[in-house]
Amino acid sequence: MLHMSQPAVSAHIKNLEDYFQGPLFDRTSQGVRLTKAGEVFYTHAQKILDLHDEMEQQLEIVFQRENNQIMIGASTTIGNVSLPCSIYLFKEQYPEVELCLNIANAEEVLRMVMADEVDIGVVEGDTESSSLKAFPVTSDELVLIVPPNHPAEGGVISLQEFLKQPLILREDGSGTKKILASALARHGYSVNQLNVFTEMTTIFAIKAAVEAGLGGSVVPRLAVRKEAYTGILKVLTIADMEMPLIFNIVYPNNRSLSTKTKLFIKFLTDPEESCLC
Repeated sequence: MLHMSQPAVSAHIKNLEDYFQGPLFDRTSQGVRLTKAGEVFYTHAQKILDLHDEMEQQLEIVFQRENNQIMIGASTTIGNVSLPCSIYLFKEQYPEVELCLNIANAEEVLRMVMADEVDIGVVEGDTESSSLKAFPVTSDELVLIVPPNHPAEGGVISLQEFLKQPLILREDGSGTKKILASALARHGYSVNQLNVFTEMTTIFAIKAAVEAGLGGSVVPRLAVRKEAYTGILKVLTIADMEMPLIFNIVYPNNRSLSTKTKLFIKFLTDPEESCLC
């Protein structure tokens, strides 16, 4: 059973007896039997082997769970709007996979990625880090949302009118706010020159505040598709101020991904598989 020769087994037994400084077997003309010390050794050896088997079984369960679990960090907009639907569709194809979604602003998601708290992150904008791999998921643009009774016509507002517009913005660390700041800087302005009424951390709170007439806000277009279609909110672009953004899947260069995580990335990025809802 051990694929060992008889002399090799005898040598192992002798090594054990030398180590414990006493015989483990009584050797007689009728064969061998355990000494009292051998019986103690045998009892504990059985426990050790049973413990080893239990360890292997538990490790198998842990590794199987890890291989079937994907921890995802996602920035607020895409995490609240698109990814839940995509996760549902992915689960239809791979029901054995457990997907856990953590939603935060882009800066916090990148921190979670670098700290190994999540397997992958999905964020808007450039990560600006050479230690991260980034795969584009989808492209979008930032737009200005205002209440439906806003006087702007033609779906466009001038930059000067935008600067006067009462605004509800995302908090510092938001990818949306960072892209807005870059667009303003190209025109010689800063976020500090905007007429900011308040800041909010969730897209749902922002949309509710705008709908209530508290001000306007700059958000990704995909976050307000339904509201634009139903007329609950008016969507405007700012003249001569393009604000494109790309959502990327990111993870560290030195991290190896599980098979299921690779499948999920392919699901989101391959047009022939599926995409964000």
